[in-house]
Amino acid sequence: MNVVGSAIRSPSLAALAMAFLLLVAACGSDPAPTTTEPEPELSLEEVLARTGENLASFSTATFQMIDENETGAKFFGATLKNVDGEVESPDSAHIVVEVESAMGFAEIEIVAVGDVAFMKFSAGAPWNPLPLDQVPFNFVGLGVTLSNLLPLVQDAAIAATESVGGGPALRVDGTLMSEDLSTLITSADTGHPIDLSLWIGEADHELRQIRIAGQIFDDDGEGTSRLIILSDYNTPVDIQLPDTSA
Repeated sequence: MNVVGSAIRSPSLAALAMAFLLLVAACGSDPAPTTTEPEPELSLEEVLARTGENLASFSTATFQMIDENETGAKFFGATLKNVDGEVESPDSAHIVVEVESAMGFAEIEIVAVGDVAFMKFSAGAPWNPLPLDQVPFNFVGLGVTLSNLLPLVQDAAIAATESVGGGPALRVDGTLMSEDLSTLITSADTGHPIDLSLWIGEADHELRQIRIAGQIFDDDGEGTSRLIILSDYNTPVDIQLPDTSA
């Protein structure tokens, strides 16, 4: 037997055995547990408060309003199809209203900056001054208007979580009276009960949609429902009064 060779190999085998035992012990030990506190669930009041803060502070937004059943009161004598617009805080709005009349389809365009507004009845028509109190829908200062509207909602409750505007949103249902909407819909008549639904982003608490179901004007037909869709918060827009010098 080669005693020298055996003496050389024995320490190496012992070292390997020790390393193996240490490795097994390390693999068998559980890592220290880590715990994270779950996010506290917000109450409805807190959700509405955060939504109101977001509305009151946004700088720009785009929106669309749809007369879902086309049974609403006439808009300058025509049937309102939908409204597309953009707003800039604190007092600017650009609105394009698609209507249908006996003459066919037309687009009515309105631009308002501060206390000055202009309107034209078709793409090639001239711009005409428009008193702000004659604009049926007050989209100037929209964020603050909607923020102030939230505390007026009665019997509010979270009804469901739905996918709206690209992500999960809380649907809050409640009621109003038509006169409560007068800051948003300037010539709203009084005495009509309204069913209101709000879709609020679950994570960001941004208002994504509003459905206003019920008569706002005396001339609204039965089953009238208006849907307002909001998007593109704080995305730059350029709203300028038209050049009417010509």
